[in-house]
Amino acid sequence: MQPKISIAMATYNGAKYLQEQLDSFLSQTRLPYEIVISDDRSNDKTMSILIEFRKTAPCDVLLLENSGEQGYSPNFNNAIMH
Repeated sequence: MQPKISIAMATYNGAKYLQEQLDSFLSQTRLPYEIVISDDRSNDKTMSILIEFRKTAPCDVLLLENSGEQGYSPNFNNAIMH
């Protein structure tokens, strides 16, 4: 039995390159079991891209949105904790 792969990701106003990064997760030899994404209150199209991605992803996608900007480390830690 192969171990399950989880991806933890932190986002903040990353819409420009986000779709390319998400697509790269799905083009790997082994698909992840889950992708956990914590967003730090982006004010671009990041969340709408993530919501659309979750609808069609072939794995579980957990989207977390911080109640306020936390900064990179706390935002990434939020993803890891979930």
